[in-house]
Amino acid sequence: MSTNKIITGSVIADDFHIRGERPAAERALEGEPVSFKEMEAAYRKPGNTILHDLFGADPFDFWLDRFYVGTWGVISMIGVFFGTLFYFYQVFIVEGTYNLLAARLDPPPISAGLALVAPGEPGFYWQLIVFFATVAFIGWALRQVDISKKLGMTYEVPIAYFAVVSSWITIQWLRPIAMGAWGNGFALGITHHLDWVSNIGYQYFNFFYNPFHAIGITLLFTSTLLLAMHGSIILMAADRPYVREANEDGFWRNLLGYSIGEIGIHRLAFWLGVASVLFSNLCIYLSGTLVHDWNEFWLFWERFPIWESVGVTGTMLVAVVIWPRAKGRFISTDEQEYGGRDLESTTLQRPLQVGFLERLFDLGQVGPVYLGTWGLVSLAFGIGATFIILESYMAQVDYNVLLFLKNFFVLTVDPPAMEYGLGFVSDRMDGWHAGNDWIIATWALNLSVLAWGVRLYNRAKSAGLGYTVVWSYAAALWLYFVIYLIRPMAIGNWAQAPGQGFEAILLWTNHVSVQYGNFYYNPFHMMSIFFLLGSVLLLAMHGATIVATSKYGSYREIEEMVAEGTGTQRAQLFWRWCMGFQATSKSIHIWLIWFAALTGITGGIGLLLSGTLVHDWFQWGIGAGIVAPPF
Repeated sequence: MSTNKIITGSVIADDFHIRGERPAAERALEGEPVSFKEMEAAYRKPGNTILHDLFGADPFDFWLDRFYVGTWGVISMIGVFFGTLFYFYQVFIVEGTYNLLAARLDPPPISAGLALVAPGEPGFYWQLIVFFATVAFIGWALRQVDISKKLGMTYEVPIAYFAVVSSWITIQWLRPIAMGAWGNGFALGITHHLDWVSNIGYQYFNFFYNPFHAIGITLLFTSTLLLAMHGSIILMAADRPYVREANEDGFWRNLLGYSIGEIGIHRLAFWLGVASVLFSNLCIYLSGTLVHDWNEFWLFWERFPIWESVGVTGTMLVAVVIWPRAKGRFISTDEQEYGGRDLESTTLQRPLQVGFLERLFDLGQVGPVYLGTWGLVSLAFGIGATFIILESYMAQVDYNVLLFLKNFFVLTVDPPAMEYGLGFVSDRMDGWHAGNDWIIATWALNLSVLAWGVRLYNRAKSAGLGYTVVWSYAAALWLYFVIYLIRPMAIGNWAQAPGQGFEAILLWTNHVSVQYGNFYYNPFHMMSIFFLLGSVLLLAMHGATIVATSKYGSYREIEEMVAEGTGTQRAQLFWRWCMGFQATSKSIHIWLIWFAALTGITGGIGLLLSGTLVHDWFQWGIGAGIVAPPF
């Protein structure tokens, strides 16, 4: 009589590298599903906390249902309780209002310096709230350290959270102390903080010229882009048991020339999330401490000795889960990456191995690259647009190469003036460089991004995947076309669109914000910023969680959605104990793509309404009752 060995999903996942490349669905069928409750009981044990290590005991080392308490959790809850209590007291009793949206909690006046103001003086409750909020944030981060220790995880999640807390410490502690007054701290209030953000932006003469602001914003949008790409590819493979990680890698190699791989994308997500916060810290800390005029800051560029030979100065120009059924068919990576004929064949077939990328992301293969008919169309229009823009740049500096290099970041190709509406500039002599070049270049870019979308669709179909990435791309296209096509056409002139150039997009953003009465009060802009920052937070949380459990195989997410191993179990338990609920290995990617998509969707709606239906968002905010009253 033969005996059957029961192999759980946990054993299978930990044993992956020994057992080879067989599909997880096949391996899961060898054993029994393990309930989440049974799995949690195996990890839910007292001990192994910071206080246990230091003193041998932890008085609050227990759980309330699924919520882990811990000593640091108790300290954090004390901070939350008193911080919230003083916040509501300031709003309801001191201010005498029940409109939480319009509440204003300002720091002490600048004249108070760094003194602790007395009860009844302006800023007293702000100081108390900041103190208790800081206690709550630090306590919560240390609680995450304890949970990581209990689950045998490394500490990427609390590190990412500490990075977020560092922003609070920077704007509420470090910068005010450096400037000598608590009055330079961040104002509190659901909408009142919008005034603070706006004032800081213009107090130092156009915050958009702050290089760390530019880097921080770039990292935020890059994080959102990665969020959409990663969430999309996982969901594209989620209900296709025959799709493996190699198919995912092949899709990105064909499309972009390189696939960062499953463990690599989570490492990069963690690094980008942390970096975006740290650069944002520098952005705000330097304003008012070391730099008082970001426009003047760039004069150092003008003073480089290399420009002296030009002869002119130059000017600024404006639980275990088994899929219920199989969909699709198995597609080999060779068929996926090297299939097709003529223009539809692989363009660059010989892959390269880059050791540096392999050390960073565990995957160093670059190529093969598939271009295809629609890729050629996209590339042709993109190159055409680039040539027109660069030629116009050169014309503005009389084709002087040194001047071109000096002024590259402030050269712009601007749309026609307002009087030309949606038409071409009629001046035969100067019409090309008075806006016609912008029209042709921008339409070439429009066609290029549309052709790229068709290429995305074709590659997803050839790879046997779903089309989630196409829909994510469409959300980004919505914002792009609102900026460059839909809104200008709705208003009736191309001048409403930004010029082509680095400075042009910064100036356009600044002008749109001011022109329509403080863009920060635009509710769709609020939602867009919420989803943008939420995207970065989700990316950092997800990336850090997977990196922290990667030694258990959690990064093999396509496999883990079939049979959850101990890495995925630990990841889910971390957030279950931390927040009281957790996403699954599939649902977290649904959160990812929607946060990323809604960043562009809500941003596009908010921009489209500005100048068409709403001409003053500040007055709109007053009518809606969300603007904090004056002093």
